[in-house]
Amino acid sequence: MAISTTELAVRLLVYGFVLVGAPLFFVLMFRLMDYAAHDTLVEQFSGQRTGPDTGQLNAYFEQAAVEATSCGICGAANGPDYTYCHNCQERLPD
Repeated sequence: MAISTTELAVRLLVYGFVLVGAPLFFVLMFRLMDYAAHDTLVEQFSGQRTGPDTGQLNAYFEQAAVEATSCGICGAANGPDYTYCHNCQERLPD
């Protein structure tokens, strides 16, 4: 039972793809995730916010006249019994 030249070429291409393509895929995915880590959306949710928060809890605390603690990182209003900021998860001062 002999293998034809075409079948041998296909087998070598598949072998080469598995041998080189799979590791190359993981390297490219790693580089893509590294590139995405420098995106502004990631920076926005990593606790490095630049602007003040204007979320719904801020409006609730203002309307309900509840004494709220402001976060030193993002400026979000947090309730008196909050340990961590609801917006950036930074530990609030006691």
